[in-house]
Amino acid sequence: MPHLHLEYSDNLQHIETKALLVAIHQALFNAGHVADLNDLKSRAIMQQDYVVGLNIVTDQAYVHAKVSLLSGRSLEVRQAISALVLDVMQQYIAPQPGLKIQLCVEIIEMPKQTYAKAII
Repeated sequence: MPHLHLEYSDNLQHIETKALLVAIHQALFNAGHVADLNDLKSRAIMQQDYVVGLNIVTDQAYVHAKVSLLSGRSLEVRQAISALVLDVMQQYIAPQPGLKIQLCVEIIEMPKQTYAKAII
């Protein structure tokens, strides 16, 4: 059921977002964090308007993954998911000359009591 929102700065070149999202899906499934691959929903959005630091130097870039999970998972499981997503990001996002790339993962809990889903 995890939802993944991937945001990245537009100064990154040659980032294959679809391949990265598929790799994250596969890693989460292989690690047993999801039972059905179709429960994973991901999207990537390139950000054109952003500031890193004071934006004085344009050698900064970022990729930020927000992983939304239904509440109830232990801290250890959430930490494992965060580490796994970061590891996959490191495998798929290559260093780029002249850029310092910050890779970040944020785990967000969605209350089970208010989450609704329908398959039609």
